[in-house]
Amino acid sequence: MKKRMIMASLLGGLLASLGSPALASGERSDPAVGVSGANWLLDRPAREDRALMGFASAQTEIGSAAPQSVKFSEEGGPSDGNKALHILSSFVMPGSGEAMLGYKRGYVMMAADIFAWTQVVKYGNDGDDLKQEFFDYADEHWSLYKLVGAYSGAPNEGYTYDPNVMENDQGVPLGQAYMEITTINDVGDIGDLNLYVSKEADEWEYYENLGKWDQFVFGWDDFTNPYDTVATGGYVPTGTLDDVRQPFTSEHRETYRVMRGKSDDAYAKQDNWLLVNIGLRVFSVVQTAYLEGFLGGESHGPLAVSGHEVSFRAQPAGWGRGVMAAAVSF
Repeated sequence: MKKRMIMASLLGGLLASLGSPALASGERSDPAVGVSGANWLLDRPAREDRALMGFASAQTEIGSAAPQSVKFSEEGGPSDGNKALHILSSFVMPGSGEAMLGYKRGYVMMAADIFAWTQVVKYGNDGDDLKQEFFDYADEHWSLYKLVGAYSGAPNEGYTYDPNVMENDQGVPLGQAYMEITTINDVGDIGDLNLYVSKEADEWEYYENLGKWDQFVFGWDDFTNPYDTVATGGYVPTGTLDDVRQPFTSEHRETYRVMRGKSDDAYAKQDNWLLVNIGLRVFSVVQTAYLEGFLGGESHGPLAVSGHEVSFRAQPAGWGRGVMAAAVSF
């Protein structure tokens, strides 16, 4: 004990000779205790009760001079309120749960969701407009009665049957020759045609089938008999469905298919943006649950050293660096 007091006295005298830093303005100096950083370490027992006596220590007394403060933003943290409400809010409006918790990125997610909904509406309207266009185009250029004529070999409801257009080189109606169907004699038998659906039963499928399936190609008003191309030295018919699939058999059919494809593309983009909306909701719900502590394990209480609570805080500063601070409560 005596050696310790001697060493403390020698070190205190040596450091005191180098000068003592001044206390901050308004602080009371304790004449019984020196103010150097080394004395703070050596005379710690004498300083433990200084706060009760009304004395204060300068920052330099505890080993740091001219401290620099860093301002941190208070962004986010688990809530003490209704956690289920925050998660439900994230499902209804992605990002709203994060925003309620104080995270600014929640507003970015809300903006992204709103933008995605505008695209859903836009491409849905585009698809509807393009659909109506190819519906009208089919009504103008496709005839059920001409189609039946290709299978029956006879005029139907004012349609003038032209053998040169509707029969092969052996005088067989093209519908019968290519599709091997002989039971369609008039419009009343159209139900026997494979894949035929009336407009009243399913409007969308009715119009889709007109351009999609080969058995309906004979109903287009510009249908060209593949056998007519032989005389001009053009296409040589094979007697198979490859004949009626040639683009020259009906330019209106090809145009119609392109129009329908544009409508389908618009609806596909609408579906893709709907998937974005769904993805944002899933991500936001999971993230909010994580931030609320549902997915991060149970809390083990605050970190403390020798009974003093220690807290850490990190904050990004640009893309390549960040700032971290620790605080100890005495």
